Amino acid sequence: MELVPNWLKPSRATSAVGLYITPTHLLAIDELKPTEVLERAVGKGESVPAALRAFIEEQKWQGRRLSIALNRQWYKQSQIEKPAMPDEELAQALPFCMRDLVDVPVESLLFDYIDLPAGPAGQARIAVYSSKREQLASLVQAVTPQCEIATIGVDELAIANVLAPEVRGLLLHKVPGQELTLTFIHQRQWHFSRTIRGFQALDDESMSADQFVFDNLLLELQRSIDYAVGQLKLTAPDKWYLALPQRVTPAITDAISQVFDIKPQSLTSGALSPMSLPALGILKEGQA
Repeated sequence: MELVPNWLKPSRATSAVGLYITPTHLLAIDELKPTEVLERAVGKGESVPAALRAFIEEQKWQGRRLSIALNRQWYKQSQIEKPAMPDEELAQALPFCMRDLVDVPVESLLFDYIDLPAGPAGQARIAVYSSKREQLASLVQAVTPQCEIATIGVDELAIANVLAPEVRGLLLHKVPGQELTLTFIHQRQWHFSRTIRGFQALDDESMSADQFVFDNLLLELQRSIDYAVGQLKLTAPDKWYLALPQRVTPAITDAISQVFDIKPQSLTSGALSPMSLPALGILKEGQA
């Protein structure tokens, strides 16, 4: 999925950088240094486009190809039944389809969509993503003509590219300041996600892992799986993945293993934090 239209793109560049843009931080992974995560805070009073321009200058990325993943505050997702029309016409019809589902004029938005698994009654469904046209244009204008923008996508889709192509997986992901999220991913395609509230304490560095009681988390996981498999008719995942704070990952791995008889694999490390995964995912998408 790609929110940036062709008319906003400059000419072709060479090697790539994956970027994740949040309101407070920019995170990047350079394909020339894939084991290193670079981070820059957005300064007080500094706009995100200005911070991005400065980041490029600081890292000397002029002439590079950028793949950008947007934080959820930059976009909205809506799920609707897929209109009965050819795919090539649907992209042009999205503003009309979404006019009653957004709270701003559709002319001020850019739209894109992905196909979803069929609904319980067999109906075709899509997830439609919208983002403010002016915001995206400001990002593009901030980095051109220094760099080429290969793609602008969204974090929940970008992170699916971190998994192997053949995997049918469940991902439990926690970014500081955001709620815990459970996502079903199949063949690097987002199928379903659910926010699991009440676990902001996972961000609290002063709390040790043995202070947490994971019974409620395990219950919410079971409910989410039951809903996805029972109501949405999705196939149960055969592999589980964690992208969580390092200090709680071993304890949560043990708790899940005991209840669900499956050992999750951690996607994070000392160098690769949960917050950096969208940058890695959008970079992998551009390399595919």
